Amino acid sequence: MAIELQEYRQQLADGPRKERLVGPPEADLSTHKQRANWFRSREAWPYREASGTALLRERERVATEIAPASGATQWEFVGPSNIGGRMTALVCHPTDADRVIAGAAGGGVWRSTDGGRSWEGLWHKHPTLNIGSLALCSSNPDVIYCGTGEANLSADSHPGVGLFRSTDGGDNWELLAASADTGLPTRIGTIAVDPSDHRHIRLGGVSHGTGTDGMWTSRDGGATWQRESFATTGAYRCHDIQFDPSRRDVLYTVITARGVLSGIWRSVDGGQTWTHLLSGLPDPTISGRGALAIAPSDTSVLYAQFADRQSGVLGVYRSGNGGDSWTDIAGAHFADERQMFYNNTIAVHPTNPDHVVCGGVDIHRTTNGGQSWQRVTDWWRDRGDPQYAHADQHRHVMPTAQPGIIYAANDGGIDRSDDGGETWENRSNGLAATMYYDLEMAQSDGRIYGGGCQDNGTNITQTGSTDDHFMISGGDGGWITIDPTNPLHLYASSQQMRIVRFRQPEGWVDVSPLPQGNSERNSMWMVFLAMDQNDPRIVFTGTQRVWRTRNDGDTWQAVSPVLDGSDITAIEVASANSQSVYVGTNNGGVFRSTDGGDTWSGDLSGPLMPGRQITRLKASPTDADLVYATVANFDNNSVFRSRDGGVTWEDIDQGRLPRVPHNGIAISSKAPNRVFVCSDVGVHVSEDGGDNWSDITRNLPNVMVIDMVYHIHDNTLTAATYGRSLWRLGLD
Repeated sequence: MAIELQEYRQQLADGPRKERLVGPPEADLSTHKQRANWFRSREAWPYREASGTALLRERERVATEIAPASGATQWEFVGPSNIGGRMTALVCHPTDADRVIAGAAGGGVWRSTDGGRSWEGLWHKHPTLNIGSLALCSSNPDVIYCGTGEANLSADSHPGVGLFRSTDGGDNWELLAASADTGLPTRIGTIAVDPSDHRHIRLGGVSHGTGTDGMWTSRDGGATWQRESFATTGAYRCHDIQFDPSRRDVLYTVITARGVLSGIWRSVDGGQTWTHLLSGLPDPTISGRGALAIAPSDTSVLYAQFADRQSGVLGVYRSGNGGDSWTDIAGAHFADERQMFYNNTIAVHPTNPDHVVCGGVDIHRTTNGGQSWQRVTDWWRDRGDPQYAHADQHRHVMPTAQPGIIYAANDGGIDRSDDGGETWENRSNGLAATMYYDLEMAQSDGRIYGGGCQDNGTNITQTGSTDDHFMISGGDGGWITIDPTNPLHLYASSQQMRIVRFRQPEGWVDVSPLPQGNSERNSMWMVFLAMDQNDPRIVFTGTQRVWRTRNDGDTWQAVSPVLDGSDITAIEVASANSQSVYVGTNNGGVFRSTDGGDTWSGDLSGPLMPGRQITRLKASPTDADLVYATVANFDNNSVFRSRDGGVTWEDIDQGRLPRVPHNGIAISSKAPNRVFVCSDVGVHVSEDGGDNWSDITRNLPNVMVIDMVYHIHDNTLTAATYGRSLWRLGLD
């Protein structure tokens, strides 16, 4: 099989890629990406946004109330280490351009001492691994501040728990200011340390309806904090804070607020008083998120990039007099840029104040102060192409120690240019921060596994190695399902119900049930896929109704009516009897077919279930009527069992398991009473079918575990995480 797999690797890697959008963006009055509603149903319900404090509290409770499972076997990292993931923050040592600290949206803090050629994870069991910002103390660069919680405005992200500090270059960290104690935002997107007074620290944050936002100040090294109300005592978002490195007490900030307050504000007295800068800048009422940069070689020169209220580029502005007046230098160059509420960054060359790079989806450069612009990266090129950098730029750094180097942190990891932006090289190897949505393994060969990832497509490995995972389908990778007897027969999905099939000899074929542009298809962010393990030609998926193919995707049929009006979120074809098919919905409904999908019951969920999204349904490998369900919510129990095919349900959580969203179920085929569930705070196991539970999280990082697969032959449990890639546990 190994020879055959090698022969077909190139065919697998030639799968469909993310659609390239051309032309100006359509008007979009929301800052949230399309997947935000899908994400909220899974990760935040009933809150407006997920609670970092609740996750921390439940981790602490689990450690004291739920006994650890017997055994000492530890989880093993199984990749990918060569794909990367969403990076939100980046700082570079002032005297060593190869010494870089980076923050991941869900994967903690990472360090490289060789310019990104290799990476070392610095966070593992910290209270949160959701990073929003980083800053160095200029007088002592071994002092590093880390703001937790992603602040890129789309709600499909996780908050944090406050501000951390390291005083030894990242080896050790302390929670300097907890949001729960100080009131600090749980999404900190910018941090600035006064170069003339290291005890003067400022940070800025955003919220999505809960918690605090705005600018916060400490003048005692982080011991105490105060929210700034120079613009308003009401809500406002603070996106950027910059101290002038050569003029004491001069600092700038970029905020957004309702009405006429948005834009750039300047203080010349260390933050005691502020002036709203307006000359030449856009009307504050139409100005969105902004990013600001000061030219290190001439601090009277500043640049700012603003989003408009429809997610495009409102303008790129230059000031040559310290912010007194500004000129729009963007011209028509940025007309096609998009998602500027989500990806928005700018940086200036350390010795040339006319050399600027701006980040949106791609990277743009001027070397003459904005007289002309060039797009210097294309996300749609192949990785390895000198003009490739991954899409969605979140942070650019141009190190002072070696002019000409540019680091770009984006949704795919880190990219670097050594020639001022002419050519680029991906520097994500070793950055094991991939954010998974799901996981699948080939039961016929445990070396073959992978899954769908946030903005990094669907990736698999055929060798079981950590560093040779490769993309088989682009975009936001969705569900993947593999023929249990033939690993070269598989399906993969991506957003808007795009489903593709691979089989010999034709390779990849688009087998989507509905045509592109169809309203039912467009209503879906991601669709679930389930293959009949006894007849792999039969595959199910779902919108608000169930779809089935009996001829391996050549044709599909809607085999149910609209079930309860919400999206189908889980499908299980019982391996013990393929006639039993279970479906769960976003509204918490459970529906069953006893004739392979021809007819369907009404809602069987019953009064014990909380009416929240069903994330997984799993039937016993020996009894099709014994089925388990996991639910996504913070305020109710989350794991249920039915012994009669869903007619009645038992609450087998009973408050003993973490009160957080539960995401997946796996059952040992060798010991069917051994049931595993995974959640946003780890993995738990029952040895008696769900009556009692113990903790098997062990050495897993403190990250959301979103899916698990039990491998029959290898007797292993593999877990997918949202921010720290994949891990595997050998079972007794």
